[in-house]
Amino acid sequence: MKEQKKDRRVQRTRNLLHEALQDLMVEKGYEAITVQDLIDRANIGRSTFYSHFVDKEELLVENVNILSELIKEQMVKIETKKTEVFRFEFSLSFLQHAQDSKHLWKATVAPSGLFVLHHIKRVISDLIREEITISNSSSSLKIPQDVAVEFVVNTLMSLIHWWLDGEKHIQVSAIEVDEMFHQLVLTGIGSDILN
Repeated sequence: MKEQKKDRRVQRTRNLLHEALQDLMVEKGYEAITVQDLIDRANIGRSTFYSHFVDKEELLVENVNILSELIKEQMVKIETKKTEVFRFEFSLSFLQHAQDSKHLWKATVAPSGLFVLHHIKRVISDLIREEITISNSSSSLKIPQDVAVEFVVNTLMSLIHWWLDGEKHIQVSAIEVDEMFHQLVLTGIGSDILN
């Protein structure tokens, strides 16, 4: 019973730190955040922070990994129509998350969010690589898989940047952006090599 209470307390502290990180990223950008900012916002002690994380980067990496798991869970819940044309299954969930968290995403794609963007691109790359491999298409790629993955990641990130710039997010839905993403990507690397 005591162990369960401790586990809940640990999870509560970690959740407070994740929320503090996200709030502060929106307010001042990742680079400007200090550990002191995080502990002040989460209302915890410095030793408590360091008992959970080595530094703010480790907190960020865990935060991005949580996003990856959330996207994977949503992929399972969303019934995608199986068509003859390949479609990335992660993209709609990812774009819906961006739409729901537009202030956080705006902070992420801003010039001050380059470090955060690096970690997000890593997660997206893993999701893309996994989907290409599952589709048994990596052997039919006429270009190196890493090049295809890089192209898909950068296309998606460019679209998100365009979409969240200004008021476009109000006029264009995640479903519409997902459609644009697939048109661009499948034209760029060829839908026939992903079947």
